[in-house]
Amino acid sequence: MDIKRLGSIDAENYWNLRLESLLTNPEAFITTYDEAKQRANPVERTADQLSNQSTHTYGAFIDGHLRGVVTLHPETHTKFKHKGHILAMYVSPQTRGLGVGTALLDSCTTQARSLHIEQLHLSVVATNQPAIDLYRKYGFTKYGHEPRAIKLKEGHYLDEELMYKDI
Repeated sequence: MDIKRLGSIDAENYWNLRLESLLTNPEAFITTYDEAKQRANPVERTADQLSNQSTHTYGAFIDGHLRGVVTLHPETHTKFKHKGHILAMYVSPQTRGLGVGTALLDSCTTQARSLHIEQLHLSVVATNQPAIDLYRKYGFTKYGHEPRAIKLKEGHYLDEELMYKDI
């Protein structure tokens, strides 16, 4: 497994994995597959996002194929610069259980420390027990629960667990 920070050259691979994530685990993401497919110039937009120096997106490559991703988003406001957010984490089903998630979190943690970030925050759908287990094993602690955080359709909501980790 090779973990690297993704750049514009990785945009097509990232976009394809993003679409996979929206089909495989739609409950874990705010964007729907249909919304994503309707975006104009999605690969070019993804390349721009991956070129943004204020966020840090890491990818896990196995046998040359992108199999997992995660983004570290550091806060920029002076009073919040001690915090960073873990966003858009996804590992392909065929590589789950191989340590990909831990390796991606390790890369984010290393980058966060280099930026003098003291805390990492994330939110996870409350029914996504495998992800919650990974985050707990990695040292994240639940600090809150947001009921009805995500509205899927009228009368159907998902709660989210709010977690943090001091680093």
